[in-house]
Amino acid sequence: MAAIEDLARKAQGHLESGQFEAAKAAVDEAWTLAPGDDRLRDLYANVYLAHGIRLSGIAREMRRKEIEAGGKPGETFEDSEAVKAVFREMIAAFDRVLAVDPNHTKALSLKAQALFRIDRGNRAAALAVYEEAMRALERTVPPGPALETGKRNLTTARRRIERPCDWCDDTGFCTECGGTGWRTTLGFRRKCDACLGHGTCKRCGVL
Repeated sequence: MAAIEDLARKAQGHLESGQFEAAKAAVDEAWTLAPGDDRLRDLYANVYLAHGIRLSGIAREMRRKEIEAGGKPGETFEDSEAVKAVFREMIAAFDRVLAVDPNHTKALSLKAQALFRIDRGNRAAALAVYEEAMRALERTVPPGPALETGKRNLTTARRRIERPCDWCDDTGFCTECGGTGWRTTLGFRRKCDACLGHGTCKRCGVL
């Protein structure tokens, strides 16, 4: 018992300091010693949720840099294997959360976004995960303002991906910078105002 509590404290401390690999190692060990322990469940979910969110930012930035380095506006773009690997790891992190808490609404919504970001051909699968997120929300949040706010947020996020985007020809890339995150005006290079440097379409882009 003391060993588990010590591992839990270490995992929480590493999580708070942004040391995700150390946090995962500690919480994994604790979970192995006490699988299904309710005291660990939230911590386990929080560690892997934070890890997935971190990977989301890494994948987005890797993709943007690859477009900047080799792509041109209007050209067909395909992620490198390195970028695809980060996306796969990101989904795996959200799946770890869902393995211990199938009703984790945030993990479900983030997984839906990740599926869509990896490949817009996954639109139907992503929408199905959004529907599961809505059902999970209704199962876990009692009727009232919090439930209604959650449903509005999920519905808004779902609408961003439910049909092909005419604004960017459904590429997901910013129409102003072509996905590079940068614009050049009169010889001066600056972050794109339309996407704030993210390289994503302002109407349908999912960060």
